[in-house]
Parts: sequence; C-alpha cells; structure tokens
Amino acid sequence: MYALGWTHHTNGAQIIRAAAMIQLLLGNIGMAGGGVNALRGHSNIQGYIVQGFNPLAAFSNKNKATEALSKLKYMVVIDPLATETSTFWQNHGEFNDVDSASIQTEVFRLPSSCFAEENGSIANSGRWLQWHWAAAEALHDGKILGKLLMRLRELYREEGGVCPEPLMNINWNYQDPEDPTPEEIARESNGMALADIYDDKGTLILKKGQQLADFSQLRDDGTTSSFCWIYAGSWTEKGNQMANRDNSDAGLGATPGWAWYWPQNRRILYNRASADLQGKPWDSKRKLLEWNGQKWQGIDVPDFAATVPPGKDAMPFIMLPEGVARLFSVDKLVDGPFPEHYEPVETPLDTNPLHPSVVSSPAARLFARDAKTMGKASDFPYVATTYSITELFRHWTKHVRINAIIQPEQFVEIGENLAQSKGIKAGDEVKVSCQRGYIKAKAVVTKRIKTLTVAGKAIETVGIPCHWGFEGTTRKGFLANTLTPSVGDANSQTSEFKAFLVNVEKV
Repeated sequence: MYALGWTHHTNGAQIIRAAAMIQLLLGNIGMAGGGVNALRGHSNIQGYIVQGFNPLAAFSNKNKATEALSKLKYMVVIDPLATETSTFWQNHGEFNDVDSASIQTEVFRLPSSCFAEENGSIANSGRWLQWHWAAAEALHDGKILGKLLMRLRELYREEGGVCPEPLMNINWNYQDPEDPTPEEIARESNGMALADIYDDKGTLILKKGQQLADFSQLRDDGTTSSFCWIYAGSWTEKGNQMANRDNSDAGLGATPGWAWYWPQNRRILYNRASADLQGKPWDSKRKLLEWNGQKWQGIDVPDFAATVPPGKDAMPFIMLPEGVARLFSVDKLVDGPFPEHYEPVETPLDTNPLHPSVVSSPAARLFARDAKTMGKASDFPYVATTYSITELFRHWTKHVRINAIIQPEQFVEIGENLAQSKGIKAGDEVKVSCQRGYIKAKAVVTKRIKTLTVAGKAIETVGIPCHWGFEGTTRKGFLANTLTPSVGDANSQTSEFKAFLVNVEKV
C-alpha cells in the first residue's frame, strides 16, 4: 500500500493526511476498511508519493516524522525544489543528525514545474480562481503523473498485480494521456453534462458534452460530473472565466469582470444582508442588491435564487435554517455548542483561568505515544510560538537568492526582560529546547515581545520564525517544527504550532 500527499499550497487537510500517514507508519492508529482495522502499524504502508508538499517541515515534531519516513520502502517526491523531505535521509550535522546507513527508504525525486512555468489557476482566500499563463517551459506535474500512470498500467497489463482497479479504471480521457493539459483539467474541474439535461418542465438546458454553466445544473443521478460543485461556472461554454481581466469597478469595489469567484462569481457572500427585510438597501447611496418587485438586481450575484421574494426563504445566512446569524454552533463543534477557552496541552499555568477543573481540551487528539513527549513548565518555563516573516514564504523563498540575502540566517525573537535575565544580547547564539528536541539560532532581542501577566504569573514568550531548514540558499538552519507538539485541535485537527513550552539558554 502507498500513501499520497499533494498540492503546491500546504493546507490543513493536507497536514491531516500526512499526520494520519505518519501515525500509521509508527503503529499508533488503524484505518477502518470494510468494518475491520485494515491497516495496523507500519508494515502496511510501503510507499509515499509527495507532490508539492514538504511534510518534514510542515508537520509537528520533525524527529517523529523522520522516524516514520525511515520505515518506508520507497518515497517519490514531485517538487520543483529540493526539500527537506526529499533529503530527510541525509546527515546535515546538528540540523538533521540522522544515521543515513540505517535508513532503507529509497527516494526518487522528480523535479517538476513551479506555478510560473505552467498554465493553470491560482485560488486564494478571497475565493478568486485566477488563471495564469506559463512564463517558461518545464515538465509540469500533470505530465509527470500521466507518464507514471501510463507506465504503471502497462506493467499491470503485462505482469498483473494486486488491486489493479484504481489505476486501470480511473477516468483519464485526455487528448494525450501522458500530458494532460491544465486547460483540460480546468474544464473537467468545472464539470460537464454526461447526458442531455432537462429542467423540471422538460426543457432541454444542456446537451451531452457541454460545460456546466453553474452548480444549479449538477445532478445526483450520474448524468453530470464536476471536481467540486463550487467550481462549476469557472469554465463554461463561453470559455475560461478565470482568465477574465476586466477590472472595471461596478461600485463598492466590486469587479465582476476580473477573474472568477466561487461560487457563481459571487463577490460578497451573504449579500442579502445588504438590504432590509423588505429588500431595500440599508444605504441608498451604496446599493449592492435590491428587490425590484420581480427579482433581485444589483452589482453582485444574489446569494440565493434571484426570483425568491423577501421573506423567510430569502434571509442572509442561507446555510442556516433560521436564516439569521448565530452566537453558537448547534452541531459543528466537537467541544461545542459554545466556544470554550482551554489551555494548550503544554501550558505554563497550573490551572485554566476560566474554569480550574479542566485545564486542556478533553477532546483534543493526543495519542499515548505523543503524550510521552509533552514537557512540563518546571523544565521548560517559557511559551513559544511559530510564525512567518515578511521577507520569506514558508519553505519556498529560502531557495531564492535575493530573499536569502535579505534574511540569510535563522533567528528567534525574545523579549528584553527574558534576555536580561538570561544574559543574552542581540546576536548571541541561543539554544531553544523542549521535550522533543532543540534548535539553535541567533537571538533578536526585541521590545515587541512583552512579559505577560496571566493569572498573576509572569509569562515570557519566545518567537520562532518557521522558514529555515537544511536545504535552500540561506545558511543552514533547524526546522522549527522540531519543537512543535503533535496535538490535534478537537475540531480542525491542526497541531498546536502556536503555543508550546520551551527553555532558552545562551550557547
């Protein structure tokens, strides 16, 4: 069996997938399959395909991740850059002190294109799907995957093998199966009709093979297809909507002709809230939508059917049955319905200031193996937090010479009070350690990190930028996630990267 991690932008779901794989390799959990624990321990996962992802740097407790990756038979890394994951088996001294001879994992690195070297779309937190064009030619991910798939299919046909169905039956109907183009994939992402589509009055609205105009044309009977319903409308019969470049302002900063917003090219979510209960704009000089007696009209796409009149069926918060905002969650929080304050698993406090009986979340994901790596305030008295800096982005731009010149060397930030108590001056090398490992870096003594008083106790904070590692153009550094604990949030499963215990010493 093999595991898969992908996409060029690290996200929460991707980290969760990597976390599950690592737990499986270390034998912490089993995955249910057919009603039984089909996977138990590391012997079931033999290979790992890593596409555009650097789990060794992104996942908490780097040493734990190294141990897990060392149990693989093979790993395939598809990435434009040499990542710490692709060279996890190499000894880089203190930065990655591993016994290379004892690691049997065979690593295949397949250099791929970066976003500037291929056509495709970029999605952002503003819900834009914006098309970009290649600035240079390179071997893009789709071509690598296409060639791999065709070769694997050939081997299955010639030699047979276990569980061929996923590879042999996957839909791969591209003009050149070894080189699916971004345009083909974008059209497939939007979705199309697999049969003639009719509305409830029997009127033909879409012919077989045509692109979906929007998600309202999706059907649950197998007659339509789409990668994801929110992307339906991004590439229609009218063409690539993500390539729109009309930046004309329709008013209030709305630019409906620029790129494409999911869903439905709607610029403002819950835009019904811009009008009162009768459908009249709250501010007549700043109209977004209004009811004209027959339909909603304005400079944005209504967040509901345009012909639904004001009333209970056209309320602002369409995802809630009552249509109005809530101060609590009925069924969406594991530890709900109201948000509650819990201290991190590693906390400098003896009690929770808001309710002493329960300090940390009882619903947090914490495996017994990881619980043994948690530190105590008596040994590690300071709170650490990881973050990004302006000059670098994740683990990408440390490969760029100009960024490496601007920020060449790893550092940590400590406040003036902590620095004075430890005899640390700006530029001194310090060791930041926890129960899971340590890093070393130059000290930046700053006024912006203040001593906090929490529950009557003075608390010092250490700031740890997350960008450095043992690969890149910058000077070698330690992976910040050597220090972070494997504690999953009760709801998002995101690790506690932002609050954990450390000690600080002058080297």
